[in-house]
Amino acid sequence: MAIDEIAGWMAAIFTTLILVPQVIKAITTKKTRDVSMLMIVFTVLGNLGWLVQSIYTANRPLMVCATLIIILSFIMIVFKFNNDRKQSE
Repeated sequence: MAIDEIAGWMAAIFTTLILVPQVIKAITTKKTRDVSMLMIVFTVLGNLGWLVQSIYTANRPLMVCATLIIILSFIMIVFKFNNDRKQSE
């Protein structure tokens, strides 16, 4: 495996891990009031762009990373929507 591919996979792993603690915290505490919905939406949009670019360039590390971040972001959107609605009642 070439150094650029190793670096790509390492970057994909660590970039994907950025959202994991926030998702776990949202699941365990059921508190998402301080999480910005706009940030999550921009994360999805940005990673959709990276996903399209990675498909056209056959960049597998970026493809995996963008896909996982989109999935984690949608999980956060669902939790934020449900939890914020319940907290405002």
